[in-house]
Amino acid sequence: MSETLSVALLVRGPDVPAWQARAVETMLARTDAEVTHVVESTEPTGGKRGGLRHYLDRVREYPLWTPVGAAVRLGAPPAHERPREVAAIDGIGDPETLAVAPEPAPDFGNVLPDRAVEAVGEADVAIRFGFGVLKGDVLDAPTHGVLSFHHGDLREYRGMPSGFWEYLDGEDAAGVTLQRLSETLDGGEIAAYEPVDIADAPTWAAVRRRLFSVSDDVLVKGVRNVSDGVDPRAPDELGDLHSLPRGRDVLKYVLKEAKGRFGRVVGRPRGSAAPSRR
Repeated sequence: MSETLSVALLVRGPDVPAWQARAVETMLARTDAEVTHVVESTEPTGGKRGGLRHYLDRVREYPLWTPVGAAVRLGAPPAHERPREVAAIDGIGDPETLAVAPEPAPDFGNVLPDRAVEAVGEADVAIRFGFGVLKGDVLDAPTHGVLSFHHGDLREYRGMPSGFWEYLDGEDAAGVTLQRLSETLDGGEIAAYEPVDIADAPTWAAVRRRLFSVSDDVLVKGVRNVSDGVDPRAPDELGDLHSLPRGRDVLKYVLKEAKGRFGRVVGRPRGSAAPSRR
């Protein structure tokens, strides 16, 4: 890259998950990009309205998944999700920092207040790590738009949770997409993509680790493409839009997860020898 690319980071707050910090550090080390602006959300979940009412609504909508999802989150967070301070990211320098509260979009998602849109518009490109589903004027404010990760191939699987449906469907591969956001949910133009082999991943957690581990390379590739004038390309088609599982899909997941975790014991005929370890 011949010129410095100014970058605005949109983050959940003063700290970010470790995989995001690592991706930014790698971008700063391997490209000519520099972070000039950081926009932090003042809402702890980055734009989602929480509280007891939200939880009860979730229970009513997803009665089986709610306790299963809670069980998945028990214990210490995986390494890639552990918080790191934004200010401590290697190479980030002293960017202009702004803390704002997102506002609800007319249909769904969030929009940013004018002062945040103006700040983001001073950068060449923005990278969204927070604020939930982002809509409105901010998407067109930077010269090259707003880039955002989708830990999946949006041409096959859109929505959430990341890696869940590929795992449940027994796919051999998934992928990580860096998209230039549009008003279409997980339907933006593709700035970079990296396929990920998940054929032998025994659990959903293993799938997620593999997806998040390639985020660094995907961000570097996408930033280089943008800086070199390689326009993000619109996908030929979009995959089905998924949400949290219900009913039989929850039961299928529980059984598949149990087999992945304890398959050497569960389902083995009584009295048969345990498989040898190599």
